[in-house]
Amino acid sequence: MLCFDDIKVELSCQGYKTTHLGISPDEKSSVLFFESQVKTKDVHCPFCGNEVYMHETYDTYLSDVPVWLGVMHRLQFYGHRYKCKKCGKTFTEDIPFVYPGTRITERAANQIKGFLKHKVSIRAIQEMTGIHWDTIRKIQTEYMKEKIAERKAELEASGYKPKFLAVDEFAIHKGHRYATCVMDLETGDVLWVGKGRTLSDFSKFFEEINPDTLSKVIAVAMDMNASYHKLVEKHIPQAEIVYDRYHMQAQYGKEVLGVVRLEEARKHSKISQEILSQISNETDNTTKKELQKQAKSEKQEYNKLKKSRWTLLMNRDNLSEARSQCLEEILQDHHDLAVCYAMKEEMCDLFRLTDRTVAEDRWTAWFHAAKSSGIPALVKFAELKEKRLPGLIAHAQFPISTGKLEGFNNKIKVAKRIGYGYRDDSFFFLLVRFISLPSSRSVLHTNP
Repeated sequence: MLCFDDIKVELSCQGYKTTHLGISPDEKSSVLFFESQVKTKDVHCPFCGNEVYMHETYDTYLSDVPVWLGVMHRLQFYGHRYKCKKCGKTFTEDIPFVYPGTRITERAANQIKGFLKHKVSIRAIQEMTGIHWDTIRKIQTEYMKEKIAERKAELEASGYKPKFLAVDEFAIHKGHRYATCVMDLETGDVLWVGKGRTLSDFSKFFEEINPDTLSKVIAVAMDMNASYHKLVEKHIPQAEIVYDRYHMQAQYGKEVLGVVRLEEARKHSKISQEILSQISNETDNTTKKELQKQAKSEKQEYNKLKKSRWTLLMNRDNLSEARSQCLEEILQDHHDLAVCYAMKEEMCDLFRLTDRTVAEDRWTAWFHAAKSSGIPALVKFAELKEKRLPGLIAHAQFPISTGKLEGFNNKIKVAKRIGYGYRDDSFFFLLVRFISLPSSRSVLHTNP
């Protein structure tokens, strides 16, 4: 049976020679010892080129690829520190195969890059190699910067410049702390990520990116919540602002259909309570039974409306037979909801238009009808959104949206969950850009 004690190592490398292989008593780490074999007479001062003498000895170590899985492996070096006889400066002889800026070997760094390429988390790499997670993250940062630079050079070499962009925000921490993301909709590359979502935060995008890169931008998709359009109009005047269909419909569902549905439900609840108060004062049993029946009916209508949120929001073609019947009953019994639902259906049709002139006429008519409806929630929504009419009309000519960026936000959420959050925003933003590269694989960080 092969044991640790049976292993003997004999090798020489770049002026060093092995002495022995050591194993810790608990067999959780192994150390390969190297001693310098360099003669002082062969060394010259790197500053002035004169002769030197050995000033002192030193020892240091490098973490290396484990010899056995789960057993941390180190290379222990015993070397010399020299002093120049003329200029008096001291220096240490070079340690072979060290990865720059770290205390690990080149091959350990290459192994870590291989793990990262195959989506292995930093914590898993740490457990397999015993290398500190901060060192692994340093290598990961360099690896991601290298790949992003390669992608940038590849696009520049081909003469490519983005034509369609999407701008959106995503949460980075609890407490409504956000970051802004800019994506090229054609390639899916994230061009920029920055902390915050205000105008001053988004202005950094135009400060940090080369203006020539944006010279071919035709249209920019965004939602209506932020004032991103002001900076886009200022820095990319040739680009059309296109307001996103998803956000428009989502806001309509929340601010109009949701509000009107709850108002109608509250009416039924109020009537039910009034009927129940009448029952307590009623003495005739027949009348009591009739009132109880009415109260029950009103309560059922209330429950039906409270549970009908998705019935009203979903595409009619995707509803089951039971839900379709429920929808018809709701629309027949509630005039305001029927009007708002019909306006929602027409609004969805407006986003399918491909003629700009027709779109302008139809959107103008839609806003006029909404403001004439007399339904407070619908009127308020129309008055606010009509100010963004040009961006809605532009969708007919440039049918783009932030959908691709919204889908990418799910990858960002997965990265945050696996990493249990990130303390270093710059590292996180670099990770966001890296996982957007078309040829890359997701590299996710896990804090120890």
